[in-house]
Amino acid sequence: MTDRRHDATPPPASAGFSLVEIMVVLVILAVGLLPLAFVQTRAQQNVHDSGRLSEAIALAEQHMESIKSVGFGNAAADSGAVNNFQWRADVQNVSPGLDQISVRVDWTDRGRPQRVTVVNLISFR
Repeated sequence: MTDRRHDATPPPASAGFSLVEIMVVLVILAVGLLPLAFVQTRAQQNVHDSGRLSEAIALAEQHMESIKSVGFGNAAADSGAVNNFQWRADVQNVSPGLDQISVRVDWTDRGRPQRVTVVNLISFR
């Protein structure tokens, strides 16, 4: 004789997940992932901003060195534009034998005006 207890139908559908359980998990994941998406977006904006600032500083330093290279007494004010950056260099005598050179770079980033200024001194020696 054969024992039929092993051929019985499977137990009721208790293996698996219900729709409510899946929805709860999705809500938990959404609450956890939304801040990560915000952080990623903000990080990309910060990288963009620091890149633009680095470009502006490099431009200001380039023009500063160019003006300093002509020597004391020959340094003169100048201005111009490169890409989306506008720069202006001013030379001011602060004491006998000492000039102050300032190079200002202006640009607009996401509708907000930005500015960086590099200042240095040059003497007659």
